[in-house]
Parts: sequence; C-alpha cells; structure tokens
Amino acid sequence: MRILDRYLIRELAGPFLFGVTAFVLLFVSANILFRLTELVSELGLSLWLATELFLLWLPEWVVFTFPLATLVAILITFGRLSGDSELVAIHAGGVSFRRLVVPVVAVGLLISLVTAGMNELLVPACKQRADAIVREATVRAGKASERSIYLKEMSGGKVARLIYAERLNISTGEMTKPTITWFENGKPVLVTVADRGTWQGNGWQMFNTANYSLDAEWPTRSWFRSWRAEFPTSPKELARRSRPLEEMSYQELKDYIADALRAHQPTTEAELMLHHKLSIPFACLVFALVAPPLGMRSHRGSSSIGLGIAILVGFAYYVLWNYLAIVARQGGGVTPFWAAWLPNVVTGLVGVGLILRVRR
Repeated sequence: MRILDRYLIRELAGPFLFGVTAFVLLFVSANILFRLTELVSELGLSLWLATELFLLWLPEWVVFTFPLATLVAILITFGRLSGDSELVAIHAGGVSFRRLVVPVVAVGLLISLVTAGMNELLVPACKQRADAIVREATVRAGKASERSIYLKEMSGGKVARLIYAERLNISTGEMTKPTITWFENGKPVLVTVADRGTWQGNGWQMFNTANYSLDAEWPTRSWFRSWRAEFPTSPKELARRSRPLEEMSYQELKDYIADALRAHQPTTEAELMLHHKLSIPFACLVFALVAPPLGMRSHRGSSSIGLGIAILVGFAYYVLWNYLAIVARQGGGVTPFWAAWLPNVVTGLVGVGLILRVRR
C-alpha cells in the first residue's frame, strides 16, 4: 500500500504545480499587473521598486491559489487514472476507493498546513513591506495618503493608549473619527471620541469631542468643541507603527478584537479576517474530499475537463464565500465565524457524501 500511496502522491505533484502556475498567472494578470501599472503611472515608481512590489504581492495570491490548485491536481490525477483504467486495476487488486482517498486527503491536509503557515508568517510581512513602499512613494509624489489606523501604545510594559481612526491623512496631519482609549495601570479609564483630530506639531487637537469616564461608581460624559489630546505621536509615526488588519498575524488579530471590544469599536471585519486566515487554507482539505469522486471518469482528455470542473467548483465555492462575507459585514444574521467556515462545511459534507456513494 505504501508503494501505491507514493505513486498517487507523485502523480499529484505535477498537476498541482500546473494548477498553481495557471491560477497565479490568471490572478497576476487580473490584479497585480493592473494595480502595479496604476502605481507606476501615478507615483512614478522605479523599475526596482515595481519589481519589489510585484514579488511582495505575489505570496498572497500564491496562497489564494493553493485550494484551487489542489482541486485541479486531484481531478486531473483521478481523471487520468480512470481514463487509463488504472482505477479498475487498483480495485481488482483489492484496494477500495475509500482507501485510495486516504493519501489524497493526507496531501490535502499537508497543503492546508503549509498554506496556513504562509498565511500567518510570510503574507503579513510581505504586505507590511509593500504598504510601506506605496506609502513612502505616495508622500514623495505629493499626493494625499490616507489609511485607517489602529495602534496600541505601551508604557512600562502596560497598555497606555489604544488609538483608532477611520482615516489618517499623512499629508495634512488629520484624523477622521478618532477614538482613543486611555489606560491607567493596565485598565481603561477614559474613552475619547471626536469627529476629527489635527496634528499641532507636538500634540493632537480634537474637535467635537466627547470624553467618557469609565469610573465604575460615577461614569460621566463631557463634551468639548475643541480639546487637546496629550500624546506626541505624529501622523507619520502613527502610520509607521499602526498596521492594517490584512498585515496582522492571527494572534495580533485576536488582540485587536479584544482591544476593540473594550473600546466599543466594531470588530466584524477583523473577525472575518481572523477566521479567513484558517478557513481559506483548509479549503485545500475539503477540496481533497470532494475532488476524487468527481475525478472518476472513464474518458480521456482529462486535463482540460479536470481544469473546467475545478473552475466551476472553485467558482461556486468563492461565490458562496464572498456572499457570506458581504452578509456578515452588513449584519445580515450571519456571524463572521459561519461566514468564513460555512463554505468549507458545505463542501466537505458534499465530498464525504460523494465518497460514501462510491461502492468500491
């Protein structure tokens, strides 16, 4: 059986690399090159920086293609085995279809773990570096550079401030809808909410500001048309030290959600990203369940047909995935957890059902 397992794994390797290459080229032409062309024309990026950006954006799309490449590899492999009557010979040798699926599922699990590792370690670091390049080029070009910010400032090993703003314009030094949670001895004592904040050179001036005291016995609310927030972090420093959600690791997202809940900030987007960090990689595993029975065909020409089936199944999966994410963002009754994991659950159950329906 080990010989058969190794044979199946070798057969899967070539189609998997083909799938990764095909889908990376598809996504690169549709996304990376288009965005890169825009940035080169708008910001005057050098060839060196454009090449660096291309390489930094690539891991995100490579990770995104692994589930589809897994699906393609299994469909093509089982299609060829079926078309060449190798499955008939394997079954005649006393090997059941369910036993044949075991090494395939093991490969799917391994690819899922590798994908999760890349999604956790490589992708956030690459996106952080790419964001820094774009931000610096935007400032050099004299254009407005805006982004949402979230920053935890520490003092003496304890949290001193949580700073959140919908938008930070680095050029004008202005924050939109800032929220600051102030801490003493690691506990929140005051929440500042304002319409906007302006950098004054050594501090921030907040406008239309409400301060909510979190005193357990006598909570109070104070309103100011103009109020000075005493923290000396400049707009450039805020932009450098704060990290967008897509650049955070799994643990950083968990910390962000916990801090945002304490500051009474929305967490839907962060929760979606948190669950997607695992649900997308483990789509490789559920595709490894659904693909073998779909790949059992008795005709030849399986490569093109396998690719076509993979595109249809993958398209249906990602349509459901995207639809549920939109519903969750709009508060449509689907939690971020189910929005991220329901496509995997549905696809996995379909795969298990198809495997159980195969008689041998």
